[in-house]
Order: sequence, then structure tokens, then C-alpha cells
Amino acid sequence: MAFDSETLAAELFTGVRNTVLSPAAGAIDRAGDPDPALASTDPDRLLAYLFVTPRACAAVDALLGLRSPA
Repeated sequence: MAFDSETLAAELFTGVRNTVLSPAAGAIDRAGDPDPALASTDPDRLLAYLFVTPRACAAVDALLGLRSPA
């Protein structure tokens, strides 16, 4: 079968390695740091933002400083 071929797998991985990123890929790097106040007002939204644009910032510290309800 075609999917059992080692050549197919090698071609797939080579294609992924040779992929050129679009200029929009740099937009994530240019996105600003989120407001640390979001950690207390909307932690789910902040977590989603940090999932898409991971970065070390004050908002991460504020999010990690929250305590779950007992």
C-alpha cells in the first residue's frame, strides 16, 4: 500500500521542513504583552491568548499567582 512506503513518509517530513513561513508568522512575535489585570478579570481569555502567543510576561506571573477556590 502507498501508506506503508518509507519513501512517502520521508517526502512528507522533507516537505514540512522546507516550508517557508509567511510574513504573517512574524505578527505573533510583534503582538504586545497582555494586560496582567486579565488574570483576575478574565483568566480564560488570558490563557487562550498565551496559548496562541506564548511569552514570558507579567500576565503569566499574575495568572500563576491566582489561587483556585478551596
